[in-house]
Amino acid sequence: MTSNFHFPSFGLQRRQLLGGAMAAGVAAQLAPWSWAATPAADTSRFMDLSHYLTERNDLNARLGARMQAALQALNPQFSAQVDALWQWVESQQVPLAQLNERLKAEKPELAGIPAAVMQVWYLGIAGSGIHTRVVAYEFALNAQTVADKLKPPTYAYGVYGSWTRNPTTFNLQRLPVHS
Repeated sequence: MTSNFHFPSFGLQRRQLLGGAMAAGVAAQLAPWSWAATPAADTSRFMDLSHYLTERNDLNARLGARMQAALQALNPQFSAQVDALWQWVESQQVPLAQLNERLKAEKPELAGIPAAVMQVWYLGIAGSGIHTRVVAYEFALNAQTVADKLKPPTYAYGVYGSWTRNPTTFNLQRLPVHS
């Protein structure tokens, strides 16, 4: 039995379609703007504030940029608030031990910024509730601080690294059912 079914004919041939797709891809690469990109915020003040708050000089700048971008997405004023906070900390020479009290008294509008920065560095998450964004997991400072002895938990059941070996075979036996 033979079939008489034919696919409908389109005005484009496959070669023309592929050529058009390639031309569109090249044009998008050459365009002087990006459709979805927003200007990258300067991370220097965010990193300066992060070094000050965490008292660590070994923070990863690329991870810091991702953290700042996540916090900026949740709060469009975040970068401006970081700039204002860091400028105030530097001009007032605020010791870290006095930061919280002085912020509450002198700059209450900026009082939440240190907590947001510390949360994203130590827990690897920005925001809370339905707006939470995971930015880091094994690279968050809470995991790095204890990395010499502990590894972050995973969704794999078993000891750390157990997912790298084939599972052992089990001798499953049906249990008798007593009524």
